[in-house]
Amino acid sequence: MQIQANRLTYTYMKNTPFEKNALDCIDVTIPSGQFTSIIGHTGSGKSTLIQHFNGLLKPTEGSLTIGHWTIRHETKQKQLYTLRRHIGMVFQFPEQQLFHETVLQDVAYGPMNFGFSKTEAESLARKCLVDVGIDEVLFDRSPFDLSGGQMRRVAIAGVLALNPELLVLDEPTAGLDPEGQETMMQLFYQWYQEKEDRSIILVTHQMEDAARYSDEILVMDQGTVIDRGTPEAIYANKERLENVGLSVPESVHLLTELQAQSGKLIDTAAFTNDKTVERILTFLQEKGRD
Repeated sequence: MQIQANRLTYTYMKNTPFEKNALDCIDVTIPSGQFTSIIGHTGSGKSTLIQHFNGLLKPTEGSLTIGHWTIRHETKQKQLYTLRRHIGMVFQFPEQQLFHETVLQDVAYGPMNFGFSKTEAESLARKCLVDVGIDEVLFDRSPFDLSGGQMRRVAIAGVLALNPELLVLDEPTAGLDPEGQETMMQLFYQWYQEKEDRSIILVTHQMEDAARYSDEILVMDQGTVIDRGTPEAIYANKERLENVGLSVPESVHLLTELQAQSGKLIDTAAFTNDKTVERILTFLQEKGRD
């Protein structure tokens, strides 16, 4: 689903002494069918922006068009009901949204709420639970008897059971150890690759995840988009990122320092361990020939 913001502005607590402008006249288009990451320091407007994508927030001024739906300040909530069928939202600590008596009932709740029969909803729920790595023996257990990691997978299965066209992820790996973070991101990326028309928008402080998975990265600061481009283009400008309180992936930092110390040109666009090792070996081989 293509997203187009037209002078999108959002003000918290407008016309009060606590008024705060969170988004400031954003004009940006995010194409359909791509993996887009949004990065920015805390308070830059990332989470406020994505809460507009399914109408949790509505613009104070301007508009946001998502697929066939346009959201303005005056848009009624009932007009957004069908939009939410197409957009899956995974917030930080999604396991806190679990509430049903069993794992299967919790995941089937969303499809049933959108008109699926109980049989259809449970069939979808079973498939999605298996897809996220939940064993069938757990389906009839209370979600609150599971481990933290399993609870998060169940919550994500509930979002995927709606078969959204767009998956919006707000710091989905928060609180997980490095292995858990990688497993979770691989799960989302596999879902994204299964169908051509699927899109993901990821809000993250993990520069490595933004670099590794994104087709395009948007950089936000003070409520607006200040830069956009491929991971290679965004992370090539280390100084600009640091000026807005951001860093580059550790691999890029390592190669940039090696380049500075050696005085030799190095391709710093390495976002995996294998690529980083490859760049270092190339550097050592060329140094050995000098």
